[in-house]
Amino acid sequence: MIKLPQKLPSLLLTLLIGIVGGISAEQLAVPLPWLLGPLATTAIASVAGLRTSSSKHVLAPARTFLGVAIGASFTPALLGRIDEMAFSLAFIPVYLAVLALIGFPFFHRICKFDKPTAYYSTMPGGLPDMIAFGAAAGADVRILSIVQATRAFAVVVILPLFLSLALGIEFSRGQSVGSHWADIPLQEEFLILTCAFGGWLIAAKLRVKGATIIGPMLTAAVMSMTGLISHRPPVEIMIIAQLVVGISIGCRYAGADRRIIMIAAAAAVGFCMLIFMLAAAFAGVISIFGDIDFLDTILAYAPGGQAEMTLLAIIVGADAAFVSLHHVCRVFIVVIGAPIAQRYL
Repeated sequence: MIKLPQKLPSLLLTLLIGIVGGISAEQLAVPLPWLLGPLATTAIASVAGLRTSSSKHVLAPARTFLGVAIGASFTPALLGRIDEMAFSLAFIPVYLAVLALIGFPFFHRICKFDKPTAYYSTMPGGLPDMIAFGAAAGADVRILSIVQATRAFAVVVILPLFLSLALGIEFSRGQSVGSHWADIPLQEEFLILTCAFGGWLIAAKLRVKGATIIGPMLTAAVMSMTGLISHRPPVEIMIIAQLVVGISIGCRYAGADRRIIMIAAAAAVGFCMLIFMLAAAFAGVISIFGDIDFLDTILAYAPGGQAEMTLLAIIVGADAAFVSLHHVCRVFIVVIGAPIAQRYL
């Protein structure tokens, strides 16, 4: 007799809530409907007390196809832009230093967070890493997790609105993020699946951090650079990936006290507005002096998660490889540097 997972009812309920959110957002012509819709409805349901949950067994495969989509953006033509990317990448440590000088006093002096919580609330690294580092440093993990989740939430909501209002980018209903499955040659479909699951397996065996994205990304990049693949994963899979990523963010609000959510979320949104203006300033300077497209740079410097920002880059037609590389470098610098810098603060 097959024993079903205990979380299955809550997983199915969460999936239903996410699908309803995606369909509703699409009908209302909301930008990124299959990302923002599920994210919003799942977050609301979580705060309302419904038993929502996400599963790494679902999230991980979805992230592998995002990795393939990133890797497929690495084409031979990209090699001619190495100098341009080096110029932009050089500003990331400066950007992070300025962000820390703004964020730590904001959370500690204005929001009255204790020092470890204020410090790791400021750091724009991966959410699991920052929570782990913060817990080891004595931070309030409940507040820290809500701040980091709300930052990811706020950036995903604010950035499309900014792109739409300031740059005139249109997010049409049902906007495609690639070719449809039926339009991709069978051989290439097989190679895409190989990149996704083979790259993940190899990276996991080598204990590479972020194996679900890094492994498929590198595998797809090699195949793209050699001409073996010329398509990203099909639009049907990318819509599912958006749904899963949106649900995973929304579920981070589950089980938290509403008063704590309000305090931490308000602080996170306020900080998000500050760092978004900082990111826009850096993107403007880099785009002018580096002769780089502003859309690429604002997506590269936006303080959101790598998965969400790269997905947004793919949807709006920006340079996904450029954006992804910057976020990989940002997270790498934060994960390596944040615990070291904490000792001196």
